[in-house]
Amino acid sequence: MIKIYKPLLLVTTSLTLLLSFVYGHGKKQYLNNKQQPLTNKEFKITIDVFSTFPPEIDGCSCCFSNNAKEFKKKQYMYLNDFAQISFLKINGVLTKFMQTSYRKMNKTTTIAKAKSKNYELAIEIKTTMPSGEEASLCTGIIIITDKKGNKVVKEFYGECGC
Repeated sequence: MIKIYKPLLLVTTSLTLLLSFVYGHGKKQYLNNKQQPLTNKEFKITIDVFSTFPPEIDGCSCCFSNNAKEFKKKQYMYLNDFAQISFLKINGVLTKFMQTSYRKMNKTTTIAKAKSKNYELAIEIKTTMPSGEEASLCTGIIIITDKKGNKVVKEFYGECGC
């Protein structure tokens, strides 16, 4: 009788192992996908550098770069006109923002918000020290959020002045 059931036992065991592997692998794949953030390129926001001032920026301004090295090379990630207009290069496109709020938190910290057609911008500027007669070095963070809620946070280094 063992000879009759041995092939059946072998098939049943093989099928059980196969189903366990498929189920376990599928469950693991599901858990891995569930835990990982979206990496689709269409959701990625990049802030690029540029060196040419738009015509709207004339006179006093703030010029911010990713770091001091880029700032010395005049490679900027953010410019504003000390009033209502600011620019960032987002995903390769120079994007104009209009200020929606401005608040001086204390002697050295300012928080401003601005909007463009596709993005919202929040910026916190901390004035660190004078860098000239009418200019000051600054550091801070910029937060860009798109209409789908995707965001990028960048630190900056730069200068505000005339």
